[in-house]
Amino acid sequence: MSVAVQSKKDISRLEDYLEAIYNLNEEKGYVSAADISERLAVKPPTVSNMVRNLADKGYLDHTKYRGMRLTPLGEKIARSVIKRHKVISELITMLGVDNQTAYIDTEGIEHHVHPSTLRRFEKLAEYLRGNPQTLKAIREFMEE
Repeated sequence: MSVAVQSKKDISRLEDYLEAIYNLNEEKGYVSAADISERLAVKPPTVSNMVRNLADKGYLDHTKYRGMRLTPLGEKIARSVIKRHKVISELITMLGVDNQTAYIDTEGIEHHVHPSTLRRFEKLAEYLRGNPQTLKAIREFMEE
């Protein structure tokens, strides 16, 4: 019996799709393959293949030509990715990184950060939000 092992790249891609589907549904109330294609800058056949893959794995309910929605498991993963994204992005921008660079860096980090590291990032961001003088001192130090 062989066990399918997913690469980090495959997992990152899967998470990107789940995040996009979740966000599109929140924004528009529905999700189309064309919306996903546009959001992720991938070709429609690529979206079709991934949608089928997500449905096969139990992350997505999809009826051809009728639409799609995340399953509870798919939604749980999407929310987790969105939370990681928000925490990392907030911390990076707190440190004075411009929004465009912060977005690029967040996309690179969010799929690879260990849960315990993310908790520490979250606690640090919480501390810095509550201590603006400390945040100001850190940003001034980094600008030297």
